[in-house]
Amino acid sequence: MGPNRRAPYGPEIAPVIIIMEHRPIMRFTVIIVTYNRSGLIERALDSIAAQTLAPAEIIVVDDASTDDTADVVARWSTRNAAPVTFIAAERNGGEGVVRNIGMKAASTPLIAFLDSDDEFRPDAMERLIAPLIADPSLVVSFADAFVMPEPGPGLPPRLVESRLARDVETSPMEGAPDGSGWHRLNDPQSTLLLVSMIPSCSAMFRRDAAEAVGWFPEYRRAGDWLFWLKLTDRGGFSCQFFDAANVYRQGDNLTSAGTDALWAQQMLHVYLGLRDGSIPLALTPANRSRLDSAIDEKVGHYRYWFSRKGWRAYWQALGQEEARATGSRLAHLLRDPKSAARALYSSLRS
Repeated sequence: MGPNRRAPYGPEIAPVIIIMEHRPIMRFTVIIVTYNRSGLIERALDSIAAQTLAPAEIIVVDDASTDDTADVVARWSTRNAAPVTFIAAERNGGEGVVRNIGMKAASTPLIAFLDSDDEFRPDAMERLIAPLIADPSLVVSFADAFVMPEPGPGLPPRLVESRLARDVETSPMEGAPDGSGWHRLNDPQSTLLLVSMIPSCSAMFRRDAAEAVGWFPEYRRAGDWLFWLKLTDRGGFSCQFFDAANVYRQGDNLTSAGTDALWAQQMLHVYLGLRDGSIPLALTPANRSRLDSAIDEKVGHYRYWFSRKGWRAYWQALGQEEARATGSRLAHLLRDPKSAARALYSSLRS
């Protein structure tokens, strides 16, 4: 898919220079991917403009929106004297496709993502970039995020990934400034193998590492988790226990019951790819064993969610690539008679 590249709005933006005890100069890009978010994207852009450390460039990649997103971004850029590179995708390709367009267009060694309906906290970039400047062996620096429901009924705000403070094995980074709160994941691959815990809007990473692992997985689901997991092959991960961003849950980006079967299929597909090597990752023997156990569990999820859709959908699912990789139709029926019964019952009720 070839993007239509538009010239940046306004004058050229000057590079950001960061001097930190003779550390190398570092520049970063913020990439916003958007689809029909003309009413919300200004909030995201405002949060970039409010950063205590400005990016060298802002790139907005529009995933073939049908609204006036391009005009909104152009007006914001002019009003704030903040040049934006706007790239319009020719057709809707999903998050992974448009993020890759943005990363390939970025000219800086560091990149941060921001979804068009979310916002950074004011000091997010300054705090995330610091460990990457201090330690060249790091490839990712991340923190937490806060879920902020839009006005109206809903759950109260909460941490996106409270596991970060509860379960993750970390150690204080050697040589970190006093009071910085910089930690390092002890074993990034083991930590991230089966758990999605890095909010995409609360991380900064090295562009060359992303390129080395083949950029962002172009899946409709599970792309974030797999992207961070693949980057564990390239170096260390720094984490900090603060909220770098606010994540807003819209009505059209909530997971619904109707998507659970497709989600289970996608996750099983990725797990199988990690096991057979079609998704390259140098797994340790211990993690390969954990993955085998996880596949058995995911197969059960796959059968369960498709059985909720009725017998016809269930029978077709047992013939899909993911199911065939884990057994024949007969083997699945014998292994999980409850799901078969559930599928029949769901059909009778409909």
